[in-house]
Amino acid sequence: MAFLTGWVTNIILFILLAIVIDLLLPSSSMQKYAKVVIGLLLITVILTPVFKFFSKDMNQVIREFQFQSSSGEDPVKSSLEVQKKEIQASERAYILEQMAVQMKKMAQKELKKNYGTEIAAISLTAAGDAEKIQSEKDVEKAEVIMKEEEKAVPAIQRIDIDTHQTKKTAETADEAKIQDVIRFLSKTWQLDQKKITVRMEGGSTARNE
Repeated sequence: MAFLTGWVTNIILFILLAIVIDLLLPSSSMQKYAKVVIGLLLITVILTPVFKFFSKDMNQVIREFQFQSSSGEDPVKSSLEVQKKEIQASERAYILEQMAVQMKKMAQKELKKNYGTEIAAISLTAAGDAEKIQSEKDVEKAEVIMKEEEKAVPAIQRIDIDTHQTKKTAETADEAKIQDVIRFLSKTWQLDQKKITVRMEGGSTARNE
């Protein structure tokens, strides 16, 4: 830009100088020769950038251009890339959210019927290299929080229980139940069991390895 400004300034100054010279010269045959010389000099000033370009080493010009292209990123292009990534992230989050809703509907009825539990929440994580999420195959991890189905509470009766043995038996039963739920969800969602983690509200967590 500075070079262009200097070039235009030189042309304007030369034209003004030529006008002054033309006014100072007397009307004679000498004035015609002077105008020819001034015209040639004006053409030379106008073509100065072209002369400078061809006087440069072309290899050097190419190297300078390549260096500028590699060293400086276009801020507009960079901004567009950032906006593109933000839009893609929003789309991925929305698709995963909608997919979680559908997966919950697919499994909820059978879970209540066969296991007496229901899905409280599902958190899906997509594979990092998946550009577009099109199916469950693009899901890398599914974290499921389960809760016991709400039922009417029966009248409480006094029963003597061995608390230590009961706690151990309950934990074993919960673990077995969670593993059954994982296998059921894997079959229902067509998702690898290793990608599914199930956690009971206020209870244990299980994941197939």
